[in-house]
Amino acid sequence: MKRFGALLAFLVIGLTTTTTASAIDLRNEDSRGYTVQVTSTAMVKDVELNSMSMSIVVCVGQCSFYVPGVGKVSAEGSDVVRIKNGRIIRVPVPQVALP
Repeated sequence: MKRFGALLAFLVIGLTTTTTASAIDLRNEDSRGYTVQVTSTAMVKDVELNSMSMSIVVCVGQCSFYVPGVGKVSAEGSDVVRIKNGRIIRVPVPQVALP
């Protein structure tokens, strides 16, 4: 019975760490607005992004960001998705090593 409890605890911890939600910055640095389709395993959502604006998108795992006529990228964790000069790119946030 103790083994079963330990196994159950291990599975719960493993599942919660692999499906943690994260906040991704979605930035529009262009002079025009865009509609960004955000897709993850848990949702499909359109985000209206005015010119020179930013939005926070909460994702579980990895999300893909699609702008018709501009492109598509995937992001996760603390990445930044940026639209600039008519292009969409993912800017990974550097990981800081703790002492």
